Amino acid sequence: MKNSKWISATLASALLVTAGAGSALAASAGGSKTGTVSAAVSGPVKVKEGTATWTVNGTPVTFNTIDSGGYKLYALSQVAGEIGAHVAASASGIALNDSKGLHTLQIKPGSKSFQVDGEAQSFTIAPVTYKNSTYVELTKLVVSLGGELDADSTSILSFARPEGLFDTLHWAADGSVIANQSDAESTQLLKFGGDQGNYQLFSTDDSAVDFAVSADQRWGAFNDDTGQLRLIDLNSGAIKALGTDNSVKTDLIWSKDGKKIYFIQGDKQEKIASISVESGTVATVLADKVENKSELRVSADEKSVAYIVNLTGVAKNDADSTEDSLTVDFSKAGEQLYKLDLTVKDAKPVALTTSADNKLYPEILADGNVAYLSADADGKAANTLKSVKADGTSTNIALDVEPTWVSSVNDGLVVSGTTADGTTVVYSINASGAKTELYRSTEDVSEVAVSKDGSKLAIISDGKVVVIKGGKALELTK
Repeated sequence: MKNSKWISATLASALLVTAGAGSALAASAGGSKTGTVSAAVSGPVKVKEGTATWTVNGTPVTFNTIDSGGYKLYALSQVAGEIGAHVAASASGIALNDSKGLHTLQIKPGSKSFQVDGEAQSFTIAPVTYKNSTYVELTKLVVSLGGELDADSTSILSFARPEGLFDTLHWAADGSVIANQSDAESTQLLKFGGDQGNYQLFSTDDSAVDFAVSADQRWGAFNDDTGQLRLIDLNSGAIKALGTDNSVKTDLIWSKDGKKIYFIQGDKQEKIASISVESGTVATVLADKVENKSELRVSADEKSVAYIVNLTGVAKNDADSTEDSLTVDFSKAGEQLYKLDLTVKDAKPVALTTSADNKLYPEILADGNVAYLSADADGKAANTLKSVKADGTSTNIALDVEPTWVSSVNDGLVVSGTTADGTTVVYSINASGAKTELYRSTEDVSEVAVSKDGSKLAIISDGKVVVIKGGKALELTK
């Protein structure tokens, strides 16, 4: 996949110089001297040597430049070397190739015309030969080779970041982040390395957009459109079938050891089952015929599961069963949390809640309690984070934000929320209740994903993929 699909750059203003003639590949020495360059038409023009410092892939680099009449050109060989491009003499002038072999650039000193991947382009000012070195427009050189340039921040990337709207974040064991480009014409799952501009096409499978990640972050699990469960290797992107069962499966959850995948089963989400990753054998965990189960969670020790049941209204009628006598009792309707002890044979699920609030992002904590985000069903009260015990007693977990998202990490939680002034704050809560702020931003954050060791966050901020480490944000898309 060519990165050029998403290339865009902030064009630098007045980074040009007058045209000249000749051909050379060596980089010139820096300094602040003056000299002359032979112009093709107007004769010798005085040139002032200089330097300019840019950040290239995060590292400050000082380039040699020449100025004339308020315009500036950059030493071609030096810039090409810093962004990893190969430079060679060609029959028509100078040929350049980026390090991934995606782009070919053909230029000729003294000529405004040049070619990018066989297509004609034009410099504003023709490349100049000065003291046996070739100088060119910086922006067009970088962008033509698939890079990205921002004149405002004086930063250059060897490879441009993809541009678009992204969602469904996932971490992989190698430290990469996988995200879906939601505004692409067809499915585009991209895998991002740790550096800006370092990405590749991971998958184009529609069914694989939102997969469940194993605890070691080496595998993803998803259903195809036939109900067949499939595994995707988060390193290579290779996909293989798991078992042959094609019943409806939702809320896929891996066991911590990676040997089982639990799921809610059935057209009406009435069962809980598991499948062996080794054999593909499906086993029933719970078949109580209670419909509308969701948000399945499995404890780290696999001794219990928690889930939500969406209770609907109960129809009532009189002895005559007439249409006019039919009523629906909604007094017990709503979402309720349940917990099932897997260590007891034929155990019955226990209701943990009876309240009317919406219950989001349940997580089984290390002490066996279940934490969840409580949202007022009528939207009249602020969200709260609650912890509920096996006997149904609950307490609020004190926060200085209104929570919007919760996930378990190791023995604690990571919480995202908003302050009174709309600022987004993400912080961790350990098993003892101590909080550590991980990130703060005035921009909207719609998704959060946590690396295996909890040291890094990936977020979707205004549609962009951003990685947070040590409180510092690195934008992987634009």
